[in-house]
Amino acid sequence: MWRRSLGVLSAGVGALVVACGPAPPPAFHPEGANPGPAPASSRLSGASARQVTWPPFGRDVRIIMPAWLPADASQVPAVIAAKDFLLAFLYAEYRGNRDSRWTAYVAGTVAGALRFELAQPDVATESFTGTIRFSRMSASADPVLPRAVDVSECFDNAHSANVGLRSGRVIPGTAPAGRHYYRNTDALAAGPGGRWHVVTVYPVIYYPQARECRP
Repeated sequence: MWRRSLGVLSAGVGALVVACGPAPPPAFHPEGANPGPAPASSRLSGASARQVTWPPFGRDVRIIMPAWLPADASQVPAVIAAKDFLLAFLYAEYRGNRDSRWTAYVAGTVAGALRFELAQPDVATESFTGTIRFSRMSASADPVLPRAVDVSECFDNAHSANVGLRSGRVIPGTAPAGRHYYRNTDALAAGPGGRWHVVTVYPVIYYPQARECRP
């Protein structure tokens, strides 16, 4: 999942409330107003909540991540690493490419491609508000990479809006409605120390091809 090629967060459905009249809009702080644990509405439930690492998103953002874990215990670390990566990369977008914690969850040439996408002007000058929903997660053996695990999930940004990183003002979205829903798949592999990293990000499948990703 990377933002520029996907048109991520261009929904314009949510709205940032700004003051009317001559008064300036409230200050926008994409670094997060709550640097501690994520709000209860955005956290995983159950045992997995103790394993997934939540970046300090601000109160203007709600991230919904399923608590699902695979029945195959050998795939659980890969799924946890995938969730950590998705949240960390989304936070880098939220910060306008001013946070690099996502790099701890990737390995190989994919890191360079992701850095390139985050450096694009429409990422580096923007943030977002509203709700981002991940759903319908699954895990399976990668058909090409030996011992790698593919972690897939649906992504829904229809209730979020891009905003200027400095102004906090909503940037009207232009993407077709179907571009707000897609299925993403990341391939993860374990390194010599047993830690799992994203090694490949496959092309996304948009709605209506990914019909299961439209609410």
